[in-house]
Amino acid sequence: MQILQIFYLYLLALTLAFLEVQIEGEHGWAAKLPCWRPTGKWYARLYTKVLGGKEMTGYHVGVFSFALLMFHLPYVWGLPWNTGAELQTLSAFFLFVVVWDFLWFIINPHYGIRKFHPGCATWHKIWIGPAPIDYYGGLALSFFFHALRVDAGEGVKYETWLITLGWFTLLLLMNILAVEILKKRKTHS
Repeated sequence: MQILQIFYLYLLALTLAFLEVQIEGEHGWAAKLPCWRPTGKWYARLYTKVLGGKEMTGYHVGVFSFALLMFHLPYVWGLPWNTGAELQTLSAFFLFVVVWDFLWFIINPHYGIRKFHPGCATWHKIWIGPAPIDYYGGLALSFFFHALRVDAGEGVKYETWLITLGWFTLLLLMNILAVEILKKRKTHS
């Protein structure tokens, strides 16, 4: 993935995280939103299982669908679609979702990096070490789709995914630092 694409996707993730903070506030995973919440349905149970115990909400079905459709917009505008392009799109999408969700915590004034743990983010039911299980799942799916491109002889290397992950990690660390500096300035003024 090119640097410009990485910065653009990061800006898109930051914008969606900001929008979600404005909509959800301190009540993560649409806890206080008046949205559809199917219970007992097979698809809701599957959704909950796939997303590490999180409840299915109409809000999240809508926002995830919107994001996935946005990732496919270039094909509607004429970019040639093929299996390799779809694998790249899905790889980028699953990495993007992890970054987007983590940014929600970083920029949310009710949370921040210090409250990114199971005691505060209670809708993330299963944690492994420092992160919710679905972050690992998202990263694994992203790498899986990237690896399928490598194995298909697309001229892509495994290192490309690691470089992309590295850039996103650097941007996240810079974002955390910027938020922490702004918080300190706000408390000292």
